[in-house]
Amino acid sequence: MRLNITQILVIAVSVLLFIMLLTFGRTKPLHKKGAEAATDTLPPLNDQAMLAGAKAALDSAQLNVLSNLEQQKAQARNLEEEVLILKLISRTWNEFGNFSAGGYFAQKVAELKPSGEAWAISGSTYGIAFNKEIVDQALKKYLGHKAVDAFKKASELEPDSIHYAINEAVMYVELSMADPKVMPMTGAQKLLELDKKHPNNISINLQLGRLSFTRSGDMQKAIPRFEKVLKLAGDKNTAEAAIVLEAHFSLAEAYAKVDDKVKSAFHYKKCIELTADNPSVQQELKMNLEKLEKK
Repeated sequence: MRLNITQILVIAVSVLLFIMLLTFGRTKPLHKKGAEAATDTLPPLNDQAMLAGAKAALDSAQLNVLSNLEQQKAQARNLEEEVLILKLISRTWNEFGNFSAGGYFAQKVAELKPSGEAWAISGSTYGIAFNKEIVDQALKKYLGHKAVDAFKKASELEPDSIHYAINEAVMYVELSMADPKVMPMTGAQKLLELDKKHPNNISINLQLGRLSFTRSGDMQKAIPRFEKVLKLAGDKNTAEAAIVLEAHFSLAEAYAKVDDKVKSAFHYKKCIELTADNPSVQQELKMNLEKLEKK
């Protein structure tokens, strides 16, 4: 069994929660021919319909917990208290496994006390819900657009923080896989524009490498990006350990695809070194390396 990117990434701590959750998504659109027309005939979703669906999935004990929190919110004596309770409601929904409702209440926090961070938390939470939703495609599209809008607001409030702009671009890429009306190049163009302004940003280079690797399958573009990621990471501390590991693994796979066995083996060996604390993943990597060397 070949080790995929997700298996590699789960062993390390990502720098950005949202980027981790969008790592190496599906390479084919989720919609099928005719799906757009089918979904467009459904009544448009709104926040209240989304919340109603979320509550319908809860048991009585969970409903009681949330009901008590809603009562506390209604009795809040000031804005600060209301915001604290809204954050607790959002976190509780997330703990119950419903990130769409969690994103909604994080959005309410951002509306009451706007900041780039508050809107980014809402966007990230909606992004998690988007990735988790595999049944209801209308809901998935709705959540994707909510995530994009939240990241847009974060970028507008803090235009100097490129992380919000990166997350908005990546969310556009993911949304194009679920919504036929979103052009696939929208997110890619946003990343390329950011790359012109910040050519040595490690996260931008990583995302562009991922796009070339997983979306277009262009290894000639992917390889230089991942090589640059390693160069930018250098010998930095563990804050970028997950990124370094991903770059090495991606290069091992990419070089194998262009039949450069020597370089592929080199990067597999680097991955093996970096996974010393995870024997099961390390064993999978060793098996991949053995298969490569036998070719």
